[in-house]
Amino acid sequence: MTRKIDERYVMPRIVLHLKEDDLDRDLKGWHLRLYPILRSMAEVAGIGFDIRARDSDIKVGTRRVTDARFDDGNLHIIDDRSVMAPNVLNAGVAYFWEFWHLDPSGVKAFSSIGGKPYSPADIPFARAKPFFDMLRKRHVAQRRSKYAQLEAAETFPQGALAVFLQGTYPAQSGATELSDLDMLRCVLDHAGDRAVIVKPHPLACTAADIAAVAALARKDSRLIVTSANVHDILSASAATVSINSTVALEGFLHRVPALLMGRSDFHHFAGTVHKPAQFGDTLAQELSRRGGYAQYLAWYFRRNCLPLHSADLDARIWQIYRAAGFPPARFGL
Repeated sequence: MTRKIDERYVMPRIVLHLKEDDLDRDLKGWHLRLYPILRSMAEVAGIGFDIRARDSDIKVGTRRVTDARFDDGNLHIIDDRSVMAPNVLNAGVAYFWEFWHLDPSGVKAFSSIGGKPYSPADIPFARAKPFFDMLRKRHVAQRRSKYAQLEAAETFPQGALAVFLQGTYPAQSGATELSDLDMLRCVLDHAGDRAVIVKPHPLACTAADIAAVAALARKDSRLIVTSANVHDILSASAATVSINSTVALEGFLHRVPALLMGRSDFHHFAGTVHKPAQFGDTLAQELSRRGGYAQYLAWYFRRNCLPLHSADLDARIWQIYRAAGFPPARFGL
């Protein structure tokens, strides 16, 4: 006797893995804005769409799993992680809220953008400038950043080095072996007579972190610890220093170069300090940079991320699904 198989149970589904705290939000929130779009696309196409809790053993630094949990024929999308496995895409905000990663390699420092070649010739300035101007209007003119900023304006010594702390996240993710204090001490060793402005991360830095930086400031008059609006800091800065902070990209909107002290997926247009002894030469190299900020930002965000307001967003998402082995035909479309 021939057994008829119900195709509803053999067609792939899309499975979205969220942190447990986000399960009851119905995909509402700035940090979830891509997911209602993915769900709507699936519903229109008749593709099953499930939401479940992200496995607790998949942590910030998890790059691979040793079992076959994702080998079930479904397309798995993991929020804010960087797991490399068949049938898996990682998703997360790409620094600015309106741009996203949907990537088999990972998000942020581990996105596949880091492995792509960049040439300024690929993006003519005339095409990049309107995008650059739009970002400046949205972020610089409105004094906006990824996280809430103080409205009151502050002034700082011009030509400073701006150091943006990120807490333990970069080390936990595997992007660096340096602590925030290691990075700051390195900057102080090479700052000469420049002021060094330090802003602790508003969410990631602890009271103990801030106390340790304040103790350094009491011994070094060059060091200014502040919670000021990032745009006030950037407007006074000669360069930014971070492991791989969003503020480095915001600095590009001010045409301020960046030094990175860890792994990043936007290293193409920044100086990466692999060893503290390299800091001085890397700083000199970046201070000599002239132009190119508009072209790089257009290449990074428009060409390599998912802009949520793009007219071809659905097509770009399907392109990513295809590359992951899930073309429309696999879903029976």
